[in-house]
Amino acid sequence: MRTVDRNPWIPHVPHPKQRLFLLLGDAAEVLYGGGAGSGKSDATLMAAAQYLDVPGYSALILRSTFSDLMQPDALIPRSKDWWMGKADWSQQNKRWTFPSGATITFGYLGHDDDVHQYQGAAYQFIGIDELTQHTEYRYRYLFSRLRRPMSGPLANVPLRMRGASNPGNVGHGQRRDE
Repeated sequence: MRTVDRNPWIPHVPHPKQRLFLLLGDAAEVLYGGGAGSGKSDATLMAAAQYLDVPGYSALILRSTFSDLMQPDALIPRSKDWWMGKADWSQQNKRWTFPSGATITFGYLGHDDDVHQYQGAAYQFIGIDELTQHTEYRYRYLFSRLRRPMSGPLANVPLRMRGASNPGNVGHGQRRDE
């Protein structure tokens, strides 16, 4: 609960559905569904921010395009409202770097081949906003990017895949079989 209740990088108290989403840290994957205005974008940023005090922590937040991330009140402008002046923003890399050295990077997945730009990367959190805009291939591939060392400060950070989405689109109805 310290990653939620006493987290200086989460600027407001999560509502009950967001709180549940955030406290499912032991679950490898969680989907936050709902209509416009239900708090999905805030919950995604909050989830990415849960371990920003851990040196080396790395989070990735994805949409289909960078322009989707830049729309008014979308994830990048919202993150600037939350963290500008408290962390370092790189416009070129679309990345926040926090005092601990932890990072949150924003990226895109417009086509299946776009997953390969993340090849070799290691993230402890991947959040996909509007998950149903993506194919199962993209989603499954990204699990290979969830990694951490077996020792050191990151060893106790859970590996988390989080999705948020409205109903409909290409990924709606696709099911991830175990």
